[in-house]
Amino acid sequence: MHADNTPVLNIAESLIGNAQQVVVVENTAKERSSATLSVYIKSDLGWHKQFGSIPVRIGRNGFSQRHREGDGTTPMGSYGIPLVFGIAPIPDNGFPFIQIRENYCWVLRQTQKTYNTLMKGSKCAQGDEDLYRIAKGGPYRRSIVLDFNMNPVVRGHGGAIFIHSHSYYSSGKTKPTSGCVSLTNAHLVKLLQILDASLQTRVVMGTKSFLSSSIR
Repeated sequence: MHADNTPVLNIAESLIGNAQQVVVVENTAKERSSATLSVYIKSDLGWHKQFGSIPVRIGRNGFSQRHREGDGTTPMGSYGIPLVFGIAPIPDNGFPFIQIRENYCWVLRQTQKTYNTLMKGSKCAQGDEDLYRIAKGGPYRRSIVLDFNMNPVVRGHGGAIFIHSHSYYSSGKTKPTSGCVSLTNAHLVKLLQILDASLQTRVVMGTKSFLSSSIR
């Protein structure tokens, strides 16, 4: 709460859990491919905003509560951050960091037992994400991994849900994603500087009505 008793974090407690830092990605209409991102931190006085609200892009088909591989939606829900990766320096924020090199792939072929995991050491197969190639191209230069569909992994239920830099059309306009959250490189660096693994950070995503509802 602010000193004037105005609430600043209208998120269901079931989505926050024990987190003392929350990244909120939200919009008002789930079909939209644009949203806003804000970061909140908890103190003895309650929650207050650290960062935001900044414009971001999400899946080309908006938000979904039933995301599946290739459907172009961003999954609504609450997620942890198991690791960050990239080819550029990452601020030391306590999260495990993987330096991406050639032949680092995120497996998305539904026939593979390693579905929705990062693998390294062999050439990327068609259907998997070539992390090094995408990083060299810009979007995955720095990336935050969300633990969507990781514990347990269900093949076909989607994977490779990250927070990363925008992709752009030739006109300079930002592209929607295939399911991730994207933002400008400058905002991403600022976000990485603010994140603190010791605060059990959660990333909560969805429409305002979904995030504020106590019924799941």
